[in-house]
Amino acid sequence: HPLFGPLSLAMAERPMRVVLCPNPLHPDAAPRARRFYEALGCEVIEQTPEGHDRVMARTHALTFFVAKGMVDSGAAVDVPFAPASFKALSRTIETVRSDAGHLFTAIQQENRYATEARERLLQALQGIHRDLAALPAVASARDAAGLALPGLDSGPPEPRETREHIEQLDRELLELLARRAELARRQSRAQAPGDAPTGAELEAELATRRAWATELGLDPRAVEALFRVILDAGPA
Repeated sequence: HPLFGPLSLAMAERPMRVVLCPNPLHPDAAPRARRFYEALGCEVIEQTPEGHDRVMARTHALTFFVAKGMVDSGAAVDVPFAPASFKALSRTIETVRSDAGHLFTAIQQENRYATEARERLLQALQGIHRDLAALPAVASARDAAGLALPGLDSGPPEPRETREHIEQLDRELLELLARRAELARRQSRAQAPGDAPTGAELEAELATRRAWATELGLDPRAVEALFRVILDAGPA
């Protein structure tokens, strides 16, 4: 079971993971499949069929279920503004639609653990809904304490925690650069001879990135210098 789809491939997302469920009736199949996927650069994880289906019910099936509910309720339509939390959900919904939206029914019906996972989620949501309805009109912090998301601290981040966030963002930036390099290599392979961008086209790309930098409050000259390095490096 490849845990990626067309959008994941198009965006060069990594790592590409594949779940492999060996079957004793076909002992040669699993090693061959492992070699095939590893040759493509995939990370192969072995699981029993039951273990795979249980995890997929709590992740894959529930993600599709929530995405379908938000789409059908109208919550996923374009809005003029939204917090970062909703934008993250919107990206998830778009990924579901692009990667395997046509498989919604199969994912729900062909996994025998999916029904139980949906029922547990619905019970939890109904319980939260009842608790919210039971709160007084003006709820105190004590009244609402039981509804707080566990493990989240509303206080300001400590300096060390801030540094850790910066390190995490730096790691994500490097991962994005690696994905960009992969997409650039694909584009280079697909181009016909003589179709490489001209100097004027590259300058237009840099002008666009300077404009983006200005919109985001960044130094456009520094951003241009960064992208000149990236563009000069070219596909490996």
